[in-house]
Amino acid sequence: MIAPERWYEYQTNYEKYGFDMKPQPEPRRSQKRKRVPRKLSVPFTNGRKLAFSAVLAFGIVTIIMIILAAYMANLRYDINNMIKENNALTGEIENLQVKIYSANNVDYIEGKATGELGMIYSKTKDRVYISMDDIPEKGFADIIKEKAYN
Repeated sequence: MIAPERWYEYQTNYEKYGFDMKPQPEPRRSQKRKRVPRKLSVPFTNGRKLAFSAVLAFGIVTIIMIILAAYMANLRYDINNMIKENNALTGEIENLQVKIYSANNVDYIEGKATGELGMIYSKTKDRVYISMDDIPEKGFADIIKEKAYN
């Protein structure tokens, strides 16, 4: 602690520099402290706040990435199942097309006609050949209608 005389001398020497050299009185415990309004702090001014904010942002981004990865895996699983079903349907379609082609085959139709329906080939004497002279003026459809409805 400085003696009062020296303090006075110290104060007068440094007054010209504009320093306020009076010591702040220490608050007594018996007296109530005055509430000093705190300044609003700007975010990220403190190192701890900056570090906490960075960790929090990293955590949020990481959680979002994990959720997106799970969602993408689920979509990929669904897509793979659909591709598998499409392949099965494609195979079934090909089998049905082979059956259609075999059913439209002349030999198959001939076998069904002769075997199940009992049809036979016509003899040469039962065949009728039509020439250009045999075509009626009205047309075949009109003649067939007249014979069918009369």
